[in-house]
Amino acid sequence: MGKTIARGQLLETNVFVERFLTYREVFVEYFKTMNLIERGEALTHENYSRLTYNYVINVKRFSQLCNSYITKYHLESSKLDQTLNSYFIELINGLDCMDQKHNVLNRELSIEAQQKIKNCESKFMETIGKYIG
Repeated sequence: MGKTIARGQLLETNVFVERFLTYREVFVEYFKTMNLIERGEALTHENYSRLTYNYVINVKRFSQLCNSYITKYHLESSKLDQTLNSYFIELINGLDCMDQKHNVLNRELSIEAQQKIKNCESKFMETIGKYIG
């Protein structure tokens, strides 16, 4: 990028990356819970509808955090912003693997969604690495 970032911005970027990694683990756990529900090993009150509700809340919270960072450092329409947008699109598309009405999981779509999400995570990490590097 050729631009030197200030020390404060570097520290905030490191915190931002740590939060990204934390939320990444949260979303991995959601997919694990989907599998537990499918096998009937989840808590009795846990179903795909409830899981979806909580998943979307976490996507929204993380999206707000990302938008705040992007706005603060004027990164709108940057490569970083684009990779995050792709990531959020895949997170939301990942919900397509569940049939909430029938409480059924399409395992193939779940695996495909997880792979797409991982690919977006990798692209984001490459982009943020170039940004701070």
